[in-house]
Amino acid sequence: MKRTKLAARYAKALFEFAEELQQVEQVSNDILLVDDTFRTNSELCFAILSPIIKTNKKISIMQEIFKDRISETTLRYLTLILKKGRELQINTICSEYVKIYKASKNIITLDVYSAQPLEKETLAKLQEKVAGETQANIELVEHVKPDLIGGVVIKYGDYLVDASIKHSISVLRKQLT
Repeated sequence: MKRTKLAARYAKALFEFAEELQQVEQVSNDILLVDDTFRTNSELCFAILSPIIKTNKKISIMQEIFKDRISETTLRYLTLILKKGRELQINTICSEYVKIYKASKNIITLDVYSAQPLEKETLAKLQEKVAGETQANIELVEHVKPDLIGGVVIKYGDYLVDASIKHSISVLRKQLT
């Protein structure tokens, strides 16, 4: 819980600074790139999170990787995070920043889980239905999970609608025992 609060504060500070500079979109794209790079490159994570490697070396690694790919504002922010010894928080800060950005743009992520890929018309109807209920812009993410057997699970915000066959079987099993 402490880490999330800390990360939220750092993310909020970056978002407010980006707003002042009118660079919210650019910084958001940068943060997505940094987050994706850390998630996909285990060697980079190991180097940045290593307590053996000195902070100056970590800063030069980050600058070498990102200098031509992200804005100066974001690069200076990452440098600040490293100087403050918060490198363990980079992924959490990125996630919190994305949450703040989406909230500011009224974007809700709609996760749709199904046993097989759904038709585009079905996904569009789901997206339209949720958009009508929430009055928000919907970012749809489709997940295929064969273990659901059939049906669909819809998740957005704090809402979860489980209309999967796996869930129905589980409910039936509990009723019979």
